[in-house]
Amino acid sequence: MPNYTKIPQEFKEDYHAKFTNIDKSQIPKLAEEDPVIFAYYFLGKKLRLHQAYIIDRILHSDKNRIAMCLSRQLGKSIMFAVFSIWASWYNKFPATISNLTNIYIISRDDEASMELLEKIRSVLHDGDAQMIKYYGKDDFFTGSLKEPNNTHQITFLNNCPIKSIPPTEKILGKSASIVFIDEAHNLNCEDPDKFFNKAVVPTTAETGGMIILSSTPNGIVGFFYEAIDPEGKKDNNPYDSIWFDYKVWNDGTEKCRHYQEFVESEKQRMGAEGKIKLFQQEYEALFTVTETAFFEHKDVEDALDDTPQRYEWKETPCSLGIDYGLKTSRTVLTIRTMIMGQIIQLFQYRCSAGMDTNFLISEDWEHSIQNLKKRYNLFMIIVDDSPPGDTINRWIQSRTDVQVHMYNFRSDQMSKTDGINRNCAAYSYRAKLKEGVLKIPRWNTVQQFEMKIVQETEQKVLISIKAPTGHLCDTFDSDMMACIPFLDMSANYDFEVDSLEEKEDSDKIRIKQNNRRFIDPDAPKELTDEEIKTALANGDYETLAYR
Repeated sequence: MPNYTKIPQEFKEDYHAKFTNIDKSQIPKLAEEDPVIFAYYFLGKKLRLHQAYIIDRILHSDKNRIAMCLSRQLGKSIMFAVFSIWASWYNKFPATISNLTNIYIISRDDEASMELLEKIRSVLHDGDAQMIKYYGKDDFFTGSLKEPNNTHQITFLNNCPIKSIPPTEKILGKSASIVFIDEAHNLNCEDPDKFFNKAVVPTTAETGGMIILSSTPNGIVGFFYEAIDPEGKKDNNPYDSIWFDYKVWNDGTEKCRHYQEFVESEKQRMGAEGKIKLFQQEYEALFTVTETAFFEHKDVEDALDDTPQRYEWKETPCSLGIDYGLKTSRTVLTIRTMIMGQIIQLFQYRCSAGMDTNFLISEDWEHSIQNLKKRYNLFMIIVDDSPPGDTINRWIQSRTDVQVHMYNFRSDQMSKTDGINRNCAAYSYRAKLKEGVLKIPRWNTVQQFEMKIVQETEQKVLISIKAPTGHLCDTFDSDMMACIPFLDMSANYDFEVDSLEEKEDSDKIRIKQNNRRFIDPDAPKELTDEEIKTALANGDYETLAYR
């Protein structure tokens, strides 16, 4: 059972007292100390019990990192809007030489970050409407702003800013009192963990400021999952975590009743569509996966090896896998070889997003195909047969003396009964990983992350193996291609499909397994180190090409 956060009875009683047993002459003083009172009497917002509890935990935690795993539609945006306005209005968390409360807000992408800032602005307008009866004008809060005051920043007259930042390295070098990351488990960036650890964490190193994470779950990997630690594995978690599902909002109000009815209708709809795991993720705030994870995390961890990245290697035959990127995805080059019965990754290079692929055939570029041939004992190049690589592929075929294989790895779905394709290679790759033959270098953390999020979706006839929406698996695709010469794709299928033909007897099956060319003359056959070396020495490229 999930270990949801329980709100103490004592807090519930204190919460209700704030709206009934209060000396109104003390409201200005009390509001300065309590965001819930500030919200009610100054902004015209009565925070719900769970919203008030979250703010209380933020203010009184003995840790400066807070992680909130919340169901959809629990009002986390309004809650943080109130908290950030209160903190800025009273300059509650002064930091740096300027002695100001500096708040940065980040969401899924730049547009979502700006929308979050706009919600804060809308709460300020609600505050204007609340205060008009006391102030006599309709700009009590909005009239207390100064420039810069735009789609990316709100600045109060006391110079305290609230700034929206996209999930990029744009935040590098900033010093923050508070960094709030909404949709922390759904960030639309190339490497969320790298962004968080490299760009976000340093913003509070000097100030001792707070990092506040909020999200619905999205899988069982990543910095947000580690922060919540749903299984309670960490003895000393640096985060104070809060975990609420949709049932936490149960105050009997009409809005609450409509919300509960909506959630129930979503449960029925998603259940009928076979998306019950998605419902559990979105409304029960459970760390599940909406599809089946293709790799078991334990298999990936067990495959980690301390092999170094080799800039040059001539001792054993090597293969090069090239996966071409587009505007947001990366072109990735991977070198693999077989050493003492293990498939070892020697080198991997991730090009910048949108890089001109013509660099791949320019001798002036360090990692061009010409230069890789000089550095490695290449006997085969496996390339992605896709439009972005068409020109490069034709050049490779006409200008190199290395065997070239082209496969269409961009198809999202392939039939279970097809020949060699993306799925065929993926299943064989996974089989070798499970056997302990295929090793993943410990230094390649990007590929480890991408492998852990790759999902497998099986339908009646088709199977899709790919990264979830908003994520990439370019390093895995390139590595899988580089491994093909060392895989046995005719014998390593570990999925089952009903056959329309009569079952063959065991002798025929054994014969076909031992003579893979009988199954498919183009099917790769796993060669030993000695077989590859002998073929190279004799110039037997037909054997190396597995023809």
